[in-house]
Amino acid sequence: MAYIWINPVTESMYESEVLTEFLQKHGYKQVKVSEDWMNIVKEKYQIAVTKASDRPVIDMRCPKTKQVLVELGVTSNYTTPTIEPILIHCAREISARADLQGEEKVITTPCQALADMGNALNLPNTTFVPWNQFLTILGDKPIKDSETLIVRQLKESPIPPGFFDGLGIKTTSITGEEDIQAFFANNKPKDIQLLEILFCKHGCHNGDGL
Repeated sequence: MAYIWINPVTESMYESEVLTEFLQKHGYKQVKVSEDWMNIVKEKYQIAVTKASDRPVIDMRCPKTKQVLVELGVTSNYTTPTIEPILIHCAREISARADLQGEEKVITTPCQALADMGNALNLPNTTFVPWNQFLTILGDKPIKDSETLIVRQLKESPIPPGFFDGLGIKTTSITGEEDIQAFFANNKPKDIQLLEILFCKHGCHNGDGL
């Protein structure tokens, strides 16, 4: 028996009973995290904004963000904290669990960028893989044509912009590569404390891993 953590985007695409049965059929047991990493990460950003001087903080939850910022050459005008994505925090907890030591652990991701970021950490007995690649490894059909997993069509992203709402922080949210480029071409970082950036348009559910 191997163990698997399903990212929230993928999990929202299926009925839980169907997903559990599918994973068990292939020899995987789904595991959950015990810590509330979503709120822990949110608190880390709140602290980062408090410590920042006159430069807005950029949300680094999306690994594609750093790549885009470097390409645009705008990092010197912003604070880019070393806060790992929520998925990576979850994976570290799963990988370190005493009851799972020595066992194979799979962390599914909604995109290749998160999988690459996770695998670069070399966590013990832990592999990061995009969900569609995981299905291919199992020998199943591609997710959109699968007869064993009925996909629930998502009208909205499970991880939409607005993650930092309610913190009392002056935040601007941008999604999609074109809008990101347009923002940095036409705006200067004034009256913004935190800049939320998601590479996928309208939030995290159009990644190449799905």
